[in-house]
Amino acid sequence: MRRALLLLLASLGVTALVGARAAAGQSGTDLMRQAVRAYQDLDLDIAAGLIRRAIAFEGPAALARSERATAFMYLTTVELLRSRPDSARSAARRLVLVDPRYRPDALTFPPQAIALFTGVRRATPAVTARAAADTQFRPGGEALAVRLYASAYHAIRARVTREDGRGLRALYVGPIGDSLDLRWDGLDSAGTAVPRGRYALTVVSTDSVGHVVRELRLPLEVTPVTRDTQPLPPPPLFRPERTPMGPALRVLAPAALVGVGAVVLPSVVAGGEDHARGRFVVGGAVAIAGIAAFFAHHPARAIPENIAANQRLRDQWTRQRTQIAAENARHRGELRIAVKSGDPVIITPEGP
Repeated sequence: MRRALLLLLASLGVTALVGARAAAGQSGTDLMRQAVRAYQDLDLDIAAGLIRRAIAFEGPAALARSERATAFMYLTTVELLRSRPDSARSAARRLVLVDPRYRPDALTFPPQAIALFTGVRRATPAVTARAAADTQFRPGGEALAVRLYASAYHAIRARVTREDGRGLRALYVGPIGDSLDLRWDGLDSAGTAVPRGRYALTVVSTDSVGHVVRELRLPLEVTPVTRDTQPLPPPPLFRPERTPMGPALRVLAPAALVGVGAVVLPSVVAGGEDHARGRFVVGGAVAIAGIAAFFAHHPARAIPENIAANQRLRDQWTRQRTQIAAENARHRGELRIAVKSGDPVIITPEGP
């Protein structure tokens, strides 16, 4: 009997250990799949517990923003079906703060849950923002575009603030309907480009009497940008502007050698004083013939068509070089900033 009891306890311990390891390997998405199955099977208590556990996940295993919004809608529905309207409204309010743009699917959720959420959404003023993750522009001439999305029609105040919350530049004061486009040109209230640093687009939502009920913060990181310059074009390859000397020299060189040989080597041509004049005549004749042949090849003669073509190439290269040099100088003197935006965060007086 005692042995059987020990075996039973050991088996339960192994089962618990395996179950703990399996649970440790789960993610928020895994739990939401189980929660949806429990909801469809009308196991509402189990579904509520699984949804809350899925929402509580943090880090890499946490739900994505869209999954988190859907989880809160399921929780709203489950709590309403469990006859807990206060918990359902609380889940709906948290859903609005996760994603003010969220609209439930009428094919997935019952009409009474959608009606409850719609009423809470209209009574919960909040906005979220969407901007390019990384953009570059010239302060004062271009701008960062940000689109705001509201849960309901209400009044807002939008401004750019420093990291510590101090105001830097007011952007908008007034009502917002479904959405609103804002633009920030990278300047502060004095018209000066902001320096490198961390900033935020802060949007305050107010109620009908002007009390702050919600605050959105969109982190912005500003970095000056040095634009790349273009390399100057290399000199063009010009055509020869004169005929080559090589062919004429190849004709002149043998004649010169023969003429010199006729003078220097008398034994080859003739001997004695009477024939000296003959040697010079022969050498001179050969040299003159070589010179005549040299000039007949028109050495170093100008080639007009090549000269004209080279001038066109030279003018084009000069224009390109001047244009690129001016563009590089303008880029070096032009200030541009890069702005990286983070994930928006909605803050309420009660907490995020």
